[in-house]
Amino acid sequence: MQNTELGIPTDELVLAPGAELATSTFELYLAVQELVNFRENLPPQDQKTLAINTYYEWFEPAVDKWMDVAKYKAMHRIRKALELNKTCTGDFIVKHSTSAVDATSCFFQIKEFWRQLAWPDLVGSYNFVVKIIDCICSAAVYYSDLLHQKLQDTGYYEDPTAFKVNGEMCVTVNDLEYVRRSLAALGTELHVDNILEAVEMATGDGNRQQWRNALYGILDGATTQLEARVLQIISRVAAKMRPALKKAMFHLAWSPDSLPTAEAICPLLEYLDSHLVALNAALLPRNFERVLHDVWDVCLLELGQQMDGNAGDKVAVFYERLYEALEILVDFFHADQKGLPLDQLKSATYWRVEQRLQYHKTETEGLIHLYYLQRLQDQLSTESIEYGVLSVRAYFNHDSLCVEVLNARDVIPLDPNGFSDPFVIIELLPRKVFAHCAEQQTNVQKKTLHPMFDECFEFSVTLEQCRVEGAMILFTVMDHDVLTFNDFAGEAFLALGNIPGVDENNTSIDNFHGLKTVELNLMHQKNKNHAILQTLESRTGDKMAQDFVKKQKQRISA
Repeated sequence: MQNTELGIPTDELVLAPGAELATSTFELYLAVQELVNFRENLPPQDQKTLAINTYYEWFEPAVDKWMDVAKYKAMHRIRKALELNKTCTGDFIVKHSTSAVDATSCFFQIKEFWRQLAWPDLVGSYNFVVKIIDCICSAAVYYSDLLHQKLQDTGYYEDPTAFKVNGEMCVTVNDLEYVRRSLAALGTELHVDNILEAVEMATGDGNRQQWRNALYGILDGATTQLEARVLQIISRVAAKMRPALKKAMFHLAWSPDSLPTAEAICPLLEYLDSHLVALNAALLPRNFERVLHDVWDVCLLELGQQMDGNAGDKVAVFYERLYEALEILVDFFHADQKGLPLDQLKSATYWRVEQRLQYHKTETEGLIHLYYLQRLQDQLSTESIEYGVLSVRAYFNHDSLCVEVLNARDVIPLDPNGFSDPFVIIELLPRKVFAHCAEQQTNVQKKTLHPMFDECFEFSVTLEQCRVEGAMILFTVMDHDVLTFNDFAGEAFLALGNIPGVDENNTSIDNFHGLKTVELNLMHQKNKNHAILQTLESRTGDKMAQDFVKKQKQRISA
């Protein structure tokens, strides 16, 4: 069966057989309960021996019927409340409707029923309180589904027009939030913890968490459904605002360089301010916060869209402006602690955008150095030996850096015969510091995955160069091919600041004797969408950037 006005299924609103007797039976229970309470006038020893003390056991079969009646009445009243739904008038802070008031009143009546029931056996009341919670939660979800359907029937999701504050949407999400909040205190109002303690003491199995999960799982599930429904409705706000935000962000990004960022961003801030002020007045604080989150995310995405693309068309001042705009937007949405907290504004999305802006602002040489610094950190944290291990030693003495490549083991096979012909290239980084030092390489070791090199190399460098922040040795293991290009087998990094002779804590040394071997796990770059490489690749007119990206793409793991 369907309610013709709301399209509501009514089959579930039919009372079970025998439920019509529930009201009179409950009245009898209350009368007996009142009679039993008179035992307080008897001597204590007589109170314990009364047969009527266990009166509640007589009514156990009736409790389910009472629950059925409570659920039926709640569902029926919620359906009727939506048929007669009106927006509340008067001096309310924000708008809501009569149906939300009626729904929470239904919940109150069910809780009042439980209070009057005052079931004496706490352990035995566990199953009953589960049913009470299920009854209220089912009614709350039922209400949210009907209310959402009513909004959907107005064409809310299909409306193609530009964003404007929708009063019915605001009332709907406020109603849902009122109902959701009424569920939040349900556990406390029903004294659930007391019941759980009694169950744990009676069973002695220490499974209180299991009992708690079974009970609160119903409540959490209903709360999550209401939250999801609110978010579904509110997500439409930011989606409809996005075209206007995109246009305003474009104006900000491509305004004349002579126009200060604070002026270029004005159209964007004015648009946001006009609509957010109206939404703030119409929504409950929690709902307005949800809107702010969505709109903030859209602003970040649109700013990112303007930032990305062909960097050849953009100069440094372009990214400086976007970076300044990002900080202005953070202040706007934070609103002197009246808006979103800074820790929420500076989300993972924010940091990705901020990082990419920093990359775009950085010159190519500096960006390449930053990439290698990240690879050095990868080296320090990697534990995987899937590409093999390289053993080396190094020390500094009298303006000379001595590097010994000892051996490698478990090098990956790159030839059809199941072996490789490995050799190692040694390079000092950053190139700006060691421009005079050409890379050197070992001899090729044929048909092996465990090559023995035992070769020493010397680089003429100063101690100051070795102590430059980020100075390092790059070891690249390659597979030698005669007819085709050499294949990349793995790379490893060694910080110069930690080697004997450079590290101030190490004594001077003049040979490899007694020097500890350093084992470096060989690595491949596994991030195909590395932000630095993407930034450099976008610099189509920059030969250094393009050459570096081409070289690194050969090192990305398939």
